[in-house]
Amino acid sequence: MAGDGLIAKERYTSRAFLDREMERLWPRVWQIACREEELAAVGDYVEYTIGDQSILIVRTAPGELRALVNACLHRGTRLLEGYGRVRAEGIRCPYHGWGYALDGRLCDVVDRHEFPDLPADLRLGAVRVDTWGGFVFVNLDPDAEPLLRFLDPLPELLAPYRLHEMRFRSYLTTILPANWKTVIDAFNEGYHVQGTHPQTLPWVDDTSLAYEQFHTHAHYGRLASARRQLRPSPRLGVRPEDVDEGQILAALVAGLGGAFLKEERALVEELRAAPPPGKSLLAVYQERRMELMRSRGFDLTGLTPDHMTSADDVYWFPNVVGPIYPGSAILFRVRPNGLDPESTIKDTWVLEWPRPGQPWQMPERRFFPDWTARNWGEITTQDYRNIVRAQLGMKSRGFDGLRLNPRQEGNILHMHRVIDRYLAPS
Repeated sequence: MAGDGLIAKERYTSRAFLDREMERLWPRVWQIACREEELAAVGDYVEYTIGDQSILIVRTAPGELRALVNACLHRGTRLLEGYGRVRAEGIRCPYHGWGYALDGRLCDVVDRHEFPDLPADLRLGAVRVDTWGGFVFVNLDPDAEPLLRFLDPLPELLAPYRLHEMRFRSYLTTILPANWKTVIDAFNEGYHVQGTHPQTLPWVDDTSLAYEQFHTHAHYGRLASARRQLRPSPRLGVRPEDVDEGQILAALVAGLGGAFLKEERALVEELRAAPPPGKSLLAVYQERRMELMRSRGFDLTGLTPDHMTSADDVYWFPNVVGPIYPGSAILFRVRPNGLDPESTIKDTWVLEWPRPGQPWQMPERRFFPDWTARNWGEITTQDYRNIVRAQLGMKSRGFDGLRLNPRQEGNILHMHRVIDRYLAPS
């Protein structure tokens, strides 16, 4: 970054800068490859790609995962793609039929007698793999720090949300014509709400968000020392006596992505029809929502009434961001699309606690190569349009770099500082 605080636009537009990231950043960080529920049975696999690298995560035994370089030892052919289940005999190269055990051991070579110099102990390259919160992480650096040290302090911060108990509710993927950081930036601050989503200001106080940067990761959300209030953005200048708390609460709940939204909306309508005497609408809703969740068998240890109407927006460096609520989470996983500095793969993962006693099934993974081919809803469509505009504008000859708000865009500044730690010469 420049000494004057300017973020050079080349960090978002240059192939040379992406090449540096591919050499020094992405091979050295822990990154989320998939969820454990995607690898439920022995033989299940998921392919994870980052840039031009492909990794296979395979369930080799109950309680055991392996991450393998997805390249046949014969001619480099990628062995598997996407996701699925390996046949009982193991992994078979689709080109010349070389066979591998689930742990990567080369166990079958067609016409092996014609390879007299082939070592007997060949196996696919191993990649470090570990798990936390139901997520499966990989790291291409064999000397990388342990996962929990890399994640600190997120495991403690997010412990009450019991992410390991969540399961996929939906899985959507699209391609956005922008740098991966342009996409992350759009969801890593609340400063854009007043400009991009002005329709939400009647029920969102966008000025009271607190921003917190850790050694590697970042976070923003409600002030820990202040209880949430049902009030619009102060930018609107609405007088206190004109605030409709019931309307704000209804809009707030509609946007929470709850585990059982129908019941939550009904609760709001009940409270609006018969306002509770002697207590605020918000306080009664928070208490009733906790009762509702407990009645469904959910463990709310560590969660407070104020959590019931709040979210923790967490930035998991380098490429995951999104709000986490009691019972659900909406996470965006963002990656460079191959080696194109202006193309990004964006996964939208909606997770939730499954209702106790009800069977869970992996939802269909849906892919939209053209983001405009789907209706993403008003707010997400606004975000995507701005992402495209921002990337196009950064290529202007009259634009020399980003000038960021040091408080409300502090998480973005922090991201660049952490990136520079990885890019610096060893």
